[in-house]
Amino acid sequence: MKTETTKKGRIQHFVMFWLKPQLSKTEVSDFANFFEALKKIKYIKTLSYGLAANTPVRPVTDNSFTYSLTLTFDSIEEHNTYQEDKIHLDAVEKFSNNWYRVVVHDTLISQ
Repeated sequence: MKTETTKKGRIQHFVMFWLKPQLSKTEVSDFANFFEALKKIKYIKTLSYGLAANTPVRPVTDNSFTYSLTLTFDSIEEHNTYQEDKIHLDAVEKFSNNWYRVVVHDTLISQ
């Protein structure tokens, strides 16, 4: 069920990245510079990222990704402006050759 996208409220932007298996450990580590570049974007209210955790295997757990990123925005309008921000677009262009899959989940945060 899809909810109305014009609702007011904070947006959580959750992104999972699967990096190419042939990357070296250094290249995987250096990929964190992608997230660091995004910190300069004024629309982002919070930013956190990290490598997949080595938590116990369970039917509901997916640890197959390499990195995840969580951003929050004060509104869907700020989220949408972020998507077109030059810093974001430049970072995607610079680092996109490192991944083979990306999945995004955007959530209207309940207050």
